Amino acid sequence: MNKKEVSRSDILLVTIAAANGKELSRVQLQKVAFLVSEEFKGKLPENFYKFDKHNFGPFCIDIYDDTEMLHYWGWIRVNPGAEPRLDTYSIAEPFNLDDLQINEDIKQYIKDTVAWVVDMSFGEIVRAVYWLFPEYRENSIFKYSEEEAELESFARSIKQLGEGKTYAAKERLEELRRTIKANG
Repeated sequence: MNKKEVSRSDILLVTIAAANGKELSRVQLQKVAFLVSEEFKGKLPENFYKFDKHNFGPFCIDIYDDTEMLHYWGWIRVNPGAEPRLDTYSIAEPFNLDDLQINEDIKQYIKDTVAWVVDMSFGEIVRAVYWLFPEYRENSIFKYSEEEAELESFARSIKQLGEGKTYAAKERLEELRRTIKANG
């Protein structure tokens, strides 16, 4: 890979690479890109993805065009599902993330966010995003329950704690405070 200028597809490339050999589903890729866009407004390429309030929350069709382009160039694999919504994405060949001139804070946020979503089901990730950004429930056809979202989050935290994959409680609380402050 020999890219100099950071593009929005570089963010997708870092996201897919951050899965460390695991495949990312379409919803995982969409929601990570959305969370990055919310966390780093003003620090991303000007043409970064614009998300609409869609059937299952924040959605941007341009992500699929860019994954097709990355696949065409040989940087990622698009692993077809039984239908397009079940496609998954993986890195075609390992590369050094440092070759991409992306802000280290953005890279680290992507790595942390991918680690958070990589084992989440479709429903879990949609509920988590709806819990964080309730305005994106507006056009949803997905049944959402705040209680269910909170219980899933609690259960996932307990499971991750047992696996040694979770933040310390103090860091989790600070992250929650930042999210609430950023969302008004």
